[in-house]
Amino acid sequence: MSDQIKYNGNTIRLALSVAVLSAAIVAYEIQLMHFFTIVQWHHFAYMVISIALLGFGAGGTLLSLYRKYFLARSEWMLPFFMISCGLLMSLGVRMSRMDILLFDSYLLFVDPSQFGRLLGSYLLFFLPFLMGSMALGLIFVKKVDQIGVYYFADMFGSGLGGAMGVLLLWYLGPTDLPWVIALLPVFGALLIVKRSKRQLLFIYGLIVMAICIYQGYHSFDLKPSQFKSISYAMNLPDAVVEHESTSPYGLVQVVSSPVQRYAPGLSLNYTAPIEPSKVVFNNGNWFAALPHRAETDQANVLDHTTIALPYHLENPREVLIFHAGAGLDVAHALEKGAKKIYAIEPNASITELIKGPYAQQTDSLYFKKGIKFYNTTARSFLKQTPQTFDLIQFPMSGSFGGSVGLNALQEENLLTAEALSEMWHKLTDEGMIVFSSYIDIPPRIALKNAAMISGLLQSLEIENPMQYVAAIRSWATLTYVVKKSPLNQDHINKVIDFCDSKGFDPVLLPGYEATEANNSFENEEVFDLIRGMFGPERDQLIQANDFNINIPTDNRPYFFQFLRLKNIGRQWNQLGERAAFLELGYLIVLVTLIQVFILAFVLIILPLFKLGFKGGNKTWVLFYFSGLGLGYMFLEIVLIKYLVRYIGHPIYAVATVISVMLLCSGLGSLYSSRLELSKKLLRRVTASIGAIIIVYVLFFGYLLNQTEGWPIMLRLILTLVSIGIPAFLMGMPFPMGLKLLSKQQEHLVPWAWGINGCLSVISTSVATIIAVETGFTMVMILACAAYLIAFLSSFLIKGTNATSLG
Repeated sequence: MSDQIKYNGNTIRLALSVAVLSAAIVAYEIQLMHFFTIVQWHHFAYMVISIALLGFGAGGTLLSLYRKYFLARSEWMLPFFMISCGLLMSLGVRMSRMDILLFDSYLLFVDPSQFGRLLGSYLLFFLPFLMGSMALGLIFVKKVDQIGVYYFADMFGSGLGGAMGVLLLWYLGPTDLPWVIALLPVFGALLIVKRSKRQLLFIYGLIVMAICIYQGYHSFDLKPSQFKSISYAMNLPDAVVEHESTSPYGLVQVVSSPVQRYAPGLSLNYTAPIEPSKVVFNNGNWFAALPHRAETDQANVLDHTTIALPYHLENPREVLIFHAGAGLDVAHALEKGAKKIYAIEPNASITELIKGPYAQQTDSLYFKKGIKFYNTTARSFLKQTPQTFDLIQFPMSGSFGGSVGLNALQEENLLTAEALSEMWHKLTDEGMIVFSSYIDIPPRIALKNAAMISGLLQSLEIENPMQYVAAIRSWATLTYVVKKSPLNQDHINKVIDFCDSKGFDPVLLPGYEATEANNSFENEEVFDLIRGMFGPERDQLIQANDFNINIPTDNRPYFFQFLRLKNIGRQWNQLGERAAFLELGYLIVLVTLIQVFILAFVLIILPLFKLGFKGGNKTWVLFYFSGLGLGYMFLEIVLIKYLVRYIGHPIYAVATVISVMLLCSGLGSLYSSRLELSKKLLRRVTASIGAIIIVYVLFFGYLLNQTEGWPIMLRLILTLVSIGIPAFLMGMPFPMGLKLLSKQQEHLVPWAWGINGCLSVISTSVATIIAVETGFTMVMILACAAYLIAFLSSFLIKGTNATSLG
C-alpha cells in the first residue's frame, strides 16, 4: 500500500513539474513577442514561434541520438535541464542587449554583420527552448507507459502559460518579465530532485534563483532600434520620458521636449507660435500627440492643415473618430462645433492615461459633455452601433518623410474594402469620410487610398465617382474627403477658397483644372495617377505600378504591404540598396524564413542522418509527419490572423490561439490513448480534420463577420469553441502515428519527430508569406491539403501488424 502511495506522489509531483515548465515556456514565448515588438517591430512575433519550435525540434533530435546516455543519467539531468532553462530565460533578454548581439533590422541590407547578430540572437533565444524540450522529452521517453498523463500535463500547463503570459504583462515591465518567468522552471526542478542528487542541484537552483532576483534590483536598458520613433524623440534637446506604463497593449511612454511639436503638413501661411507637444509612444512607435489645455488653442493649429477640409465643406454635428489616441482630433472636432463625438480607441492603456494622470493637462477632454469614448475595435463598433454620422474620420497614416514598410505585415482591418462599405452605410445623406496621409515618395499610400475609394464607389454602382471626392495636398500631407452625396458648386468653391487661404493645392475636384501649384514636387506624375484611379483605366494603373496598390480586403488586410516580389530585381537595379529600405518589413520575413530553414535543417534533420533512414515505411513517415507539421501550424497561424481583428489585439490573439490549441490538443491526445489504434482510425481522424477545415474555409470568416458586434464575453466563448473543436482532433494524429511507428519500426521514430519539427519551424514564416500574397483563405486551404496528404499517406503503411495495433 505504501509503495502505491509513493508512486502516486511521485507521479503527481512529476506531472506538476511538467505543467509548471510548460507554462513557463509558453509565457516566455509571449514575453519574447512583447520584447521584440518594443525593440524592433511586431512582425518578429512569428520569428519567436519559429525559434520555440526550433528548440523543441532540436531537443527531440538530440534526445533521439543519445537516448541511452540521457536515460541512464536522468535523475540529475532532468532537473539540471529545467534549472538551466530558467537560467537561460533570465539572462536571454539582457544578453541580447549586449553590443556584440545587438542587431537592427533597418540595417540588415547595409551592414552584413547584422545577419550574424540576428543569427546570434536566434541561437541565444533558442537555448532555453532547447533545455525545456530536453526536459520534457526525457520525461516522455522515461515514462512512456504513462505518456497520456504527462502529455496532458504538458498541454494543460502550456494553456495556462498563455493566460499567465498575458496577465503578467499588466503588472511587469519588459525587463522584469524574463526573470520572474524564469523562476518557474527552477521551482519545477526542485519539486522532483532526488534525495541522492539534492545537494548540488539545490545549490545550482538557489544560484539561479539568486541571479533572477538580482536582476529584479538591477534593471537594464532595452535599447530599442535607433530608427524607432522614440529613439528620434529622445535625441531632441532636453527630452525626457515623464511617464511609463505597461500592459498587453504595449509599453506606453510619454516624452516631453521643449522643441517637440505636432502640426502635420501645417500651412506655410501660418505664422502664430506653435506650443510644444508631449507625445505618446506605444512600443517605441509614435502613437499620438497630447492635446493641450483649452487656453493654448492647440486644436486650432489643425485647422491650418489639410485634415480640416471636411469642416470647411459642411458643419458636421455627429462625428466618429477612429483611433482617437490621446484626443487631439477629438479636441479639433469639438472646437469646430461638433455636438456629439464618438471616439474609438482600442488601446485601453491610452484611455487610462488620458482619463488619469493626464486628465488635467488635456483639460479633462474625455469627461466633456458630448464626447463618448469607446474602448473597442473600429469594426466591432460599426457592427454594434445603430447611429449614423455626418463625418467619419480616419487617423493620419504613414510617416513624415516616408516609411520603410515595417508595418507591411500588420493587419489593418480598418483599411479594407469591406470596412469602407460598412462605414458608407453609417453615413447621413450629407455625410463624409475623410482620409489623411503623409505624401510618401515613391507614392504608395496616396495611390492605394485612391484605389480603395474608387473601388468603394464602383461597388455602389456610382457612374461618376469624381463627383463624390475632393482631395487636397499641402507640402507634406494629402487628404481625401468622400461625400455620400455629389459635390455641388458651393462645395467646390469652399475647397478652392480653403486651399487659397492656406496655400494648399486641389488634387481632385469636379470640374477644376489646376493652374499654378502652391506646393511643387519633383514627381508631379503621382497626382495624375491619383486622378487616373477614378477613371476606366484604374485596374490597368494598379497592375502596371511597381508597387502593390491593390485594394485590401478582409481576406488580405495588409494595407501597408506594397512590395511586389516579382519586381524586387527591377527595383534593386533602379535604386540599388535604397530599394531594400522601401519595403524592409516584408524582406525581413523572407530573410527570417531562409535563416530558420537552414537552422532547422542543420539542428534537426542533419543530425538524424547519423541514425540512418533505412527500412520500409519511409515514404509514409515523410509525407504523414510533414503533413501534420504543416497543417497544424498553418491553421494556428491563420487563426491568429483572423482573431487579431475579432479579439482586438495581436498579443491577445496569439495567447488565446496558442493556449486553447495546446490545451484542446492535449485533451485530444489523452482521449486518443484510449482508442484501439489502426490504419482505419488514423484515416478517419485525419479525414475529419480536413473536413472541419473545409467547413472553416467556407464559413469561418463569415461567422466572425456576423458576430463581431457581439459583447466581448460572447465573442470569447465563440472563439474558444471554434478553436477547440479542430484542436481536439488535431491532438490525435501525431501521438497515434508515433505509437503505430514504434510498434513496427522504432528506429524511424526520431525521423518522424525531426521531419514534423522541421516543417513546423518553417511553416510559421511560410504561412505568413502565403497570407500576404494570397490571403487567409488560401492558408486554410493549404492546411486542409496538408492533412489530406497525411490521410493519403496512410495507404502507404506496410506491415502485417498495421491494421490493428490496439
